[in-house]
Amino acid sequence: MANEQAPTSASTLLMKSVLAELEVPFSPDQVQWRVTNTAKDKKRGRIVPDADPRAYADRLNALFTPQGWTRKYKIETMSNITRMKKGESIVSGKILVTCTVTIIGLWSHSGTGEEWADDENGMTSADAQAFKRACSCFGLGRYFYEFQGSWVDLDQNQQPKRTPALPAWAIPENWRKGIRPGKNCNGNGVHTNGANGGSNSASKPNGTQASASANSGADDLDNRILALERAVGPTLYRSVLREHGDVEQPKLIRNVSTKRRVLEILESAAPGFDRLSAARKRVDPKTLEILLAKLQAPPLADIEDMKTLRNVVFGLEQLADSPPPTRH
Repeated sequence: MANEQAPTSASTLLMKSVLAELEVPFSPDQVQWRVTNTAKDKKRGRIVPDADPRAYADRLNALFTPQGWTRKYKIETMSNITRMKKGESIVSGKILVTCTVTIIGLWSHSGTGEEWADDENGMTSADAQAFKRACSCFGLGRYFYEFQGSWVDLDQNQQPKRTPALPAWAIPENWRKGIRPGKNCNGNGVHTNGANGGSNSASKPNGTQASASANSGADDLDNRILALERAVGPTLYRSVLREHGDVEQPKLIRNVSTKRRVLEILESAAPGFDRLSAARKRVDPKTLEILLAKLQAPPLADIEDMKTLRNVVFGLEQLADSPPPTRH
């Protein structure tokens, strides 16, 4: 009986090893720094690290072969949405992309991306965003979510004049040695000791230290998830916890990857509720009621999924930005 079980055990160990390789950071020469926000004078900007979709595809090809995985796209559009661009009000639309990545013999994960239809590279950007978000569900590229961003000086093309050095844990070799971001990191996931000449005793934690570090990381995720309940409202908050963790409280989620997924979804929902609140103030109650009926959406306080939130936000913003009817 032991011999019959050995292949299964070996196969399981091999698969765990392969999946662990998915989580390994990209080589520094594959990492790009992207400007996400700029100051009013455009001289400084907030940057975060990222990687080209081809780097993601290369990793999947290396681990599973090109025949070992697939991706499928679903594209939707929303038209006649008024928005401000370069100080002018224009009528545009939204490109909404859903990418489903399947690793054959394992499972599938989906991610979404969106961009304005009038943007020159809107389709490419939405495609890449959806693909990378789907990959992050497998662990590939998920480490990028540890970075909070850094403010740096920008050149005349609004690109960073200098880019920060990656923290030690974001280097593939160090990641494979077990170095991870934790409570001894600053807001950008950079270790404040060890990698910068701290005590050598921290470089090889014993079992108790490793356990304490893992528990600390999980506690940090719990606190960040709890802090988002007010931002997204109790209805969507509980819905996400139930759908992805089958729990009512984040501390009951045992799997750290699941905690990160829940945090990612709630963090992406928070700006949507900010936009919802801002647009709501510019639309009268009757117009809102008509919109919700048209979308077959519940009252704003009862929104419990991202698709409904997105549709209501787009609809409200379109109504809020529409010029008032001309009276003759």
